[in-house]
Amino acid sequence: MVAKKKRENMWIKIYIILLFLCGVGMWLSIQPVQKHRLSIDVALNKRIVDVLVANDVVQDDILIQYRRERNKKTAQWNEFYKTVKLRSGKNLKSLEVSFRSIARSLKIGLSKVDNVDGSTTYKFYSPTKNYYNITFVSRNSSKGWY
Repeated sequence: MVAKKKRENMWIKIYIILLFLCGVGMWLSIQPVQKHRLSIDVALNKRIVDVLVANDVVQDDILIQYRRERNKKTAQWNEFYKTVKLRSGKNLKSLEVSFRSIARSLKIGLSKVDNVDGSTTYKFYSPTKNYYNITFVSRNSSKGWY
């Protein structure tokens, strides 16, 4: 009788443990997948702002500035956009060297596009994400920013 009672108690304990494990499994299956916040966009923004400040670009020179938050299934990041008025006497070559250095250090791509309106756009990107677009317009730009 005592042995039968112990065996029943053992089966009850096993049943409770199995129910607990099933509950944990169900809880884990309904939890959303965590999105990893990419910090490369924030580091890139800080470095670009440092380069702009070092090259005497002031807040009044920034014509347009905004950011978009992007989401994929497992990642979340910001895309930054800026349009900057290039002062007379300023050269894009020094900025381009700094931009290339930033892209190399963060292991991302950099492309330069000379637009039809006379402006120049630099894009920082990885194969699946666009991180930063910065466009420089000059005084002789035909887009009419001034």
